[in-house]
Amino acid sequence: MAVSNWEIAKRFVVPEDPHPASHGSKTHANTKLTALTGLLLFCLLAAEGVTIPFIGKLLSFHVFIGWVLLPPLLLKIASTSYRFVMYYTGNARYTKAGPPKPLLRILGPLIVISTTLLMWSGIELVLLGPSSPDARIWGAIHRATFVFWFGFMTIHVLAYFIKAGSFALPELNRKPGAHSMRTPGRTLRITAVAASLVAGIIIAVAEAHLATPWVTLLGHHLKIG
Repeated sequence: MAVSNWEIAKRFVVPEDPHPASHGSKTHANTKLTALTGLLLFCLLAAEGVTIPFIGKLLSFHVFIGWVLLPPLLLKIASTSYRFVMYYTGNARYTKAGPPKPLLRILGPLIVISTTLLMWSGIELVLLGPSSPDARIWGAIHRATFVFWFGFMTIHVLAYFIKAGSFALPELNRKPGAHSMRTPGRTLRITAVAASLVAGIIIAVAEAHLATPWVTLLGHHLKIG
């Protein structure tokens, strides 16, 4: 019997929508923390994406948002890595909740690697400055990595966006609906995500001056052009 495209997607890509409370409040809390952090990252990455077509004029904002992204990204990696470790070390709650779909399981490490390389190359560019002989190499790495990262992230976002939103948005609502489940630790989760954002802003403000040589160089080229 022929298998529909939707059935194939459900089997390999679309994550299940289980009832995490049946697996234990710890897995539910981890899922909500990951979803909240993912929502913050989605907003920040969307803002970062807006700067790319206008990078000549918005480079300072591009670099600023890049610094802001660092702590939330680390929080997201920590949250998903914790679930990964708990599952593969045989923790009963996490094994009962089950693993991601096959394609998403493959994409996970690729997203972590490409994200790390994308951020690392961007930081290297800012720290080295345009006068460094290595800037061209790191620039090529940054651009090439972005292409792969964007492809991986597109699949990841399409697969998880609705599910993540269904966990994150009720968490932000002070008075959840009748069918929403309130998991212990909500205040701590929101505080952790907010703290990662504040930490990112502090880092961005402290390191904003490092982008000045690049902004000056691009401004000079724009005037000549």
